Amino acid sequence: MQFTSIVVFAAAFAASASAAVLPRDGARLAQFRVFGAEGCSDLNYGFYTVDESDANTCKTFVNVPTAVKSLNLEAMYSPAADGCSFFIYTSEDCGAGRRSIPVQSCQEIPAGASEWGSWQISCPSGAAA
Repeated sequence: MQFTSIVVFAAAFAASASAAVLPRDGARLAQFRVFGAEGCSDLNYGFYTVDESDANTCKTFVNVPTAVKSLNLEAMYSPAADGCSFFIYTSEDCGAGRRSIPVQSCQEIPAGASEWGSWQISCPSGAAA
């Protein structure tokens, strides 16, 4: 009886451990955190990790309950992100309201905009490798 319980526990543990592992898609370039309120403190929606596969591609904010009102770029990782720049946009297609942001600075939506709609990390060819 105990042997069977141990085997069942071990199998369940192994299955859950392997299910929790999410492989990266290239080098880690950056990490940023989004908020549903201005000021980068209230309504913390969590952080996004930015991998090499995200470079030079427009991305929208996914799995946020309401509009993104402020954002903090927490880190750009060297040497992987050397030469890269991080941008946020007020449109969902990276077409309007572009702002380049430095690490560890709270970015609130500009006057006239209702939310941040998308983001992009721009890296010269070969920089994000």
